[in-house]
Amino acid sequence: MKTPSHSVLCVLLPLLVFVSSSSAEDQNKTVSVTFSVIPLSSMPYAKMYYRDGEEVKKLEMRKGRRSAPHKLSPSEFLELYTDHPDPEQQYRLIGKAPVIAGTNKILFFFWENEARKPKALPIRLYGIDDSTSTFPDGSFRFVNFINAPLVIEFNKKRFGLEARQSVVRKLNLPEEGEFTPFVVKDREGYLLGGTRLFSHASSRELVLIFPPKKGKKRLDIRYFSD
Repeated sequence: MKTPSHSVLCVLLPLLVFVSSSSAEDQNKTVSVTFSVIPLSSMPYAKMYYRDGEEVKKLEMRKGRRSAPHKLSPSEFLELYTDHPDPEQQYRLIGKAPVIAGTNKILFFFWENEARKPKALPIRLYGIDDSTSTFPDGSFRFVNFINAPLVIEFNKKRFGLEARQSVVRKLNLPEEGEFTPFVVKDREGYLLGGTRLFSHASSRELVLIFPPKKGKKRLDIRYFSD
């Protein structure tokens, strides 16, 4: 077998370096995404904005439901702003969260960080992959917002839900819809909440689980439907 000549190697080596570096750049390159938001508490700001590349755009929200999609240029983070009290500085950063890699559609929950540390930002954000491949029609998504593991009984099955974990369960639902029993317990089997959840084949249901409200024993469970 003949070995490559010196001149051939001189041509091939730069080409291989170029291809390898280009592939690495493609893998590391972030892509544009769309994102929606759901505020989980009232906001102390009259206006809120987000950074889209070099621009700062107004964040449109809907009380008690998800917002319309917002475009976000390639970025590693979603940054939220409000008007700055200093007239010489236009905006003030109030929240920041990483953009989820590997998806082009994200849903961010955010709420006021009331018990924050001195240097912490006043708004907390939590993002999840909102693509239909991860969260398809006819499915329920359970999100645990308490700092303790839970046990979910749903559709005659049982599964664990760790703190800050999100779990999707796809059902074979009829187009006209039907009810599915839903129960939340702790690991010792103590009942913390439950109901019958309604959905149909073309909808997506969010079930968000929070600690009990002040003076209550049952968990604060909130439902959002697409």
